[in-house]
Amino acid sequence: MTNRAQNTQAAVPGEGAIPFFPLPAKRDLAHLPGPRRHLERLERDLRTGVNCVWYFPDTMVDSGRAEFFLRELMSRLEESLSVPGAIMPTEHRSRATDTGANPLPAQRSGSVLLENSSSPADLSDPWHEEEDGFFDADDPYGALLGSAGTPPPTGPSITREAGLPVPLADRLAKELGVESAPLNELLRRARRSRGTSDTDNPEDSDDGSADTPPPTVVVRGWEEQSAEEMGSLLRAAHATFRESGLSAEHRPRFLFAARIRDLPNTVLGAGLGHNPVTTHWWWRVWTRLDSEVLLAWRSDSPAGADQALPDRVADAVVAEVCGPDVDRTLLLRGLWKGGDVESLRRALAVTLPAQAADGRQKRPHRMSTAHAASPSAEVLDAWADGSIDSWDGRVRPVLAHRLLDTTSGELSVLVCHAQNRVLLPLLEEARTTLIDLVPSLLRKGISLDYFCQQAQSDHRVKNKLPAASLAELEIGDLARAARLLVLTTEQRERLKDLKRARNLLSHLQPLSQGHLNSVTQALTTDWVGDN
Repeated sequence: MTNRAQNTQAAVPGEGAIPFFPLPAKRDLAHLPGPRRHLERLERDLRTGVNCVWYFPDTMVDSGRAEFFLRELMSRLEESLSVPGAIMPTEHRSRATDTGANPLPAQRSGSVLLENSSSPADLSDPWHEEEDGFFDADDPYGALLGSAGTPPPTGPSITREAGLPVPLADRLAKELGVESAPLNELLRRARRSRGTSDTDNPEDSDDGSADTPPPTVVVRGWEEQSAEEMGSLLRAAHATFRESGLSAEHRPRFLFAARIRDLPNTVLGAGLGHNPVTTHWWWRVWTRLDSEVLLAWRSDSPAGADQALPDRVADAVVAEVCGPDVDRTLLLRGLWKGGDVESLRRALAVTLPAQAADGRQKRPHRMSTAHAASPSAEVLDAWADGSIDSWDGRVRPVLAHRLLDTTSGELSVLVCHAQNRVLLPLLEEARTTLIDLVPSLLRKGISLDYFCQQAQSDHRVKNKLPAASLAELEIGDLARAARLLVLTTEQRERLKDLKRARNLLSHLQPLSQGHLNSVTQALTTDWVGDN
């Protein structure tokens, strides 16, 4: 049985079979706050003339998502030049087939197939979607990403007549339409963009393109075969462009998108001068806000007043549990409509892919790791293979298999964190509202000072601390002196519900579905209306 079939037939007790839940188009990803902010930083650096290296974890490259975000960034740049990678030119593909060479390297996992194909898709790739016209059939990279089932390459995939790989500089020159010296050609285009010309070249004259920005050269490290070749080109470009006399914002610039194993930072070159290259890492990109926005975009029809608050809590729980695994957010929310921790655990087990045999998910020893601009050495390997990410100020495993352990309390703690985020502000609102009403609810003959004295906590009384003022009384204090207020039986029960919820959440004990329902009722009913 395939993974897709397992997920389709599986059911969570009390929840039923997995319902259909529409998945977002890939373009939605670029509009989420985290990726949008990340892309804007890259765009800003490139526009100021900075050469950039953009590092992705392996999983993002394998899924094609790195290519998607690279294309999104290129679409924002007026003058970008994409260098073809080590893929077989069209005219040589038939010859490569005869010799056993693989014309196209795999860019996606072989298990990710179209929904309408004979082979099933996998819930572990929830962003997978049918062809939507995004990929151009004439574009070699579009064709590359469309080859979902292409096996991994077995050898060099671009050859010259002698069977050797075509150097990166030669491929850049060909894209620029010159025989050699591609860096000089880039400088020539940069000067033309400023409306200036090279006096040594009579053909380099202003042709009306003075308003165009300098070119940005894009190289995909995962399609290259030599890290040193990329580093050499970057170092040569840095030296050549600095000697050109052009200011930084008017120079050509390079963008290398790569995995850390494609382009180790040791080959970038030290001592080249001031800021030869800036590195950007797909680290700390996804945020809680991304999950919340995604859930808001894809929410069901608007709920009534009695369901709106439980839905908000369920959304917060799913966002907290999934963390940086935005792929799981909509799948889990579509299956889990709320309930206790165990029902959530069962639903999560259904949505997760098979667990890898060797997953590095160790917690870092330094708390500062999650807040750094790049993954530190102790977590670099785990980040590179897609096991961990920085999310909401914490280093979190991307996939939540650890939460399936029934002997661990981590899932309960995460649920409590989410419930706290939604309910604590509302509990505080209920407290202040009731405090405002206390003077008008006092029984006959009861003074406000006496009420405050009777409401003091055992801790204050035992330690002979000064009595708290009315404004300082907590929900529990108000419940303790509720006998001195004119309240209906229903109002007293609601006050007890609020006190119980506040105590449980304060001690990191998640509310059960029954407690959540009673608290919802208490928080959405007016005290004044009852009188």
